[in-house]
Amino acid sequence: MKRIFSKCFILLCLLFSAFVADAQFDNIVNKPPIERYTALRRFIDLHINNGDSAAGYKSLETLKQVAAKNNDDDLVLEAEFMKIMLNREVDKKASKRHILDLKALVAKSYDAGNMQIHLRARRFLAHLYWYDTKNYERAFEEYLTIHPLLTKISDKQFPEKAYFLTQIGEAYYYFGDYKNAISFSREALTANVIQEHRGVHNTALNTIGLSYIKTGFIESADYYFKRILQNVGIDDYNVWKGIALGDLGHTAYLRGKYVEAIPLLEANVDQAVLISDYSQVARSRAMLADIHFRQNNIAKAEKEMHLAREAVARCGNDKPLELLYQVYGKVHAARGRFALTNVYLDSAARIRNIFEQDFNSIQMLRAGEKAQIQAHRSAMERIATEKQIKTLERNILLILVLLLVVVALYFYKTHYYKNREKQRAINDQLAKAEQELNFASIQLEEFTRSISEKTQLVEELSARYGMNQSEETVQELQNITILTDEQWEYFRSLFEKIHVGYLSRLREKLPGLTPAETRFMALAKLNLTYKEMASTLGISVQSVRVIRHRIRKKLNLPEESDLRDVVTTI
Repeated sequence: MKRIFSKCFILLCLLFSAFVADAQFDNIVNKPPIERYTALRRFIDLHINNGDSAAGYKSLETLKQVAAKNNDDDLVLEAEFMKIMLNREVDKKASKRHILDLKALVAKSYDAGNMQIHLRARRFLAHLYWYDTKNYERAFEEYLTIHPLLTKISDKQFPEKAYFLTQIGEAYYYFGDYKNAISFSREALTANVIQEHRGVHNTALNTIGLSYIKTGFIESADYYFKRILQNVGIDDYNVWKGIALGDLGHTAYLRGKYVEAIPLLEANVDQAVLISDYSQVARSRAMLADIHFRQNNIAKAEKEMHLAREAVARCGNDKPLELLYQVYGKVHAARGRFALTNVYLDSAARIRNIFEQDFNSIQMLRAGEKAQIQAHRSAMERIATEKQIKTLERNILLILVLLLVVVALYFYKTHYYKNREKQRAINDQLAKAEQELNFASIQLEEFTRSISEKTQLVEELSARYGMNQSEETVQELQNITILTDEQWEYFRSLFEKIHVGYLSRLREKLPGLTPAETRFMALAKLNLTYKEMASTLGISVQSVRVIRHRIRKKLNLPEESDLRDVVTTI
């Protein structure tokens, strides 16, 4: 009983765990991207960015199982994307593996039609290229691939649109391409942002302002810095107010309006100290030191110099040292310490050269990357072209083979049908000839039979009544059996059909035969008796024997030879 109760309890616990797991993701599962965006951001902060990777992997596996159970394919991709993020947090040195995983997800999300994951995976890929591998040109390639996709999706469909555009603008600013930095940052301002990204527009405004400072349009820079002051929120007020005041103090300093610049720079220092941003502190104090020197207040200048130096040491950013060392040189010159003046001025020049060299190195690196990518593209294009040519050649060959097969089939079919028609015509001719031959045979047999019967009838009448008693009747019967010229022609045509070529061969063997002799030989071929021949030819039996004798003489036949043997051999 206890065992059964224990199993039931375990089963209930598992069901409850599954129910709790499903309930945990109710605001995520099968929700549109815009509705679950905030919940997913909280999930990432809670499970990806908390430093507990084991718990993070477990939560992601649970999320993926729940998504698969509810047939939420988009959420499955979200879980895979977050797993790559967690992998990168766990092992940042495995950049190649993370990049390969992202590339696979980029392809997978594209095939699935999930533009949300596709864009975010590409942006993360650009991030890895930029910060992990320093492959800036690859990062720019990803950004330039992302941009046209962003134009096809609204900010409501994709809440990170403004954020992505701002990052592209910052990337161009980093490389001194201020025109594109301004263009992409302005585009970011046209996209609405959600609560979590309210600082994105301030970043874009700041990038535009800094780009205008670099290009010498100070008034335009002020316009965008003042817009930041109008755009700050409650939570980020200190951060962006301090940045905007520092930027406005910077532009006032550049224009030589020192009285206006001092309170702005001091306000920036106060705000930057609150958020421990000592890079801003060092920059603003270096400008304040120079302003106090220019106002001939050496004591304040020295105080600001030392405070700026402390800020540089705390932030680790040497960029403010260029201006700060110049101020050091000026102050030491004012104090008469010219040796130190030269030292600090040299140091300022060295700092400037270092940063210029670094910037040039980065530019050269990007140029080298461009050249490599261009070479790679050229190689790929050449390979693609060669492949296309080979494919084209193969296709042409296949087409030619197909054409040859078609032509061969055409000629074969034409020849086949032609031969079939020819054979059909031959068969028809043979059938017709056979039919005519059969008809001719019947007619010829009928003809010979008729002659035989009529001859026999004449003989019987002559024997019974005698020639004197019925001479006219017998004579009339004899006339019926005699072949006329017209009947002879018809007889000959029938004879030639049955005994093809007989008469021709006869003329060749006995060219001197008379018509009577020729008719004799034809009738002999039909095995007619002399009486039948006499009746047919309209002559006496004696005359038939005379004709036979003449033929034997022309053939030089001896008396003992039978003329019928000659007839059968012709």
